[in-house]
Amino acid sequence: MANDLELIDVVKKFGDFTAVHGVTVTMPQGEFFSFLGPSGCGKTTILRMISGFIDPSAGVIRLGGRDLNGIGPNKRPTALIFQNLALFPLMSVADNIGYGLMVRGVGKTERRQVVDRMLELIALKGYGDKRIDELSGGQKQRVAIARALAVEPKVLLLDEPLSALDLKLRQHMRQELRALQRRTGVTFIYITHDQGEALAMSDRVAVMSQGRIEQIGTSTEIYNSPQTAFVAAFVGENNAIGGKVTAAEYGYGAIDTPFGRLRAANPRGMKPGEEAVLFVRPERVHLAGQNGANGSDNALESQVLDGVFEGPVANILLANQGDARPITVTLTNDGATPRVSRGERRRVAFSPDDAILLPPYGAAHGAGGPA
Repeated sequence: MANDLELIDVVKKFGDFTAVHGVTVTMPQGEFFSFLGPSGCGKTTILRMISGFIDPSAGVIRLGGRDLNGIGPNKRPTALIFQNLALFPLMSVADNIGYGLMVRGVGKTERRQVVDRMLELIALKGYGDKRIDELSGGQKQRVAIARALAVEPKVLLLDEPLSALDLKLRQHMRQELRALQRRTGVTFIYITHDQGEALAMSDRVAVMSQGRIEQIGTSTEIYNSPQTAFVAAFVGENNAIGGKVTAAEYGYGAIDTPFGRLRAANPRGMKPGEEAVLFVRPERVHLAGQNGANGSDNALESQVLDGVFEGPVANILLANQGDARPITVTLTNDGATPRVSRGERRRVAFSPDDAILLPPYGAAHGAGGPA
């Protein structure tokens, strides 16, 4: 499309330190795209390069085929919402929303028409004369978004704008942001370390580690089919069991572990003799003999470290032989969830189709342990 955003082999160095290593990605017009990763992984540096506040050390950033390198932030067709929102406390809501238009020389009448349209878009009609300090946290978020959208950017950049909100308000604002993006059709590029935000809102997610993109995909692809050990460990909860591959055929691999031989999908084509990590989500592990777990599944037995009841689910923590991190089994609270006692032995099982073999941290390009 005309306004696709492209990053082509983009590098950013600060002295001898390389913050971003050769990132290449295309974000089609109208996409909600998120960069997800721990602090220091390079995601905010990418955002600042797109917005024009810093220049790449190498590579090209294009919007609609136009090279943006050397164009200042005030002349780019982008708008940036900062983590602290940067609203003007002494201005009214309407004046905040219309500020960018005023700077661009838009007349008062036209400016007011745009502001009224923005207030209706963010469901704050009638709030134009209020002061910023009279608004709730969620309302301030919406005003910041309206101010950014008022100048009709082709790309809206959001730098962890929900991080200061409480949990319930963050969840509510996720829905509002996604709905706003769909209504406006503007490309949203979202920076976050919160996996729930990225998975819930995005059309696609780029998971980053140590300045590199580990994987790009839809939320389902990232969660269900991680391509590296970092993605598997960082995105959501995952059980990791290390061992050595003993067999590989028909898309599956067998791995010898402290729990015995286990089988899993082998999308990376790992070969016998290689060190590997088997990953399986806690919700895919069941008490042996229940919820479809049967004798043909992978089975392991261990001592219960604890049972944690969380309302809709209950987590059973089992000792992970040779590893400090416990094995977690997540059971849905269906009224028949069994009680467990600390110290007892429990046998659990999971299907090879629900597990995946991947090279250990650092063994694959770009892989590093999650922060």
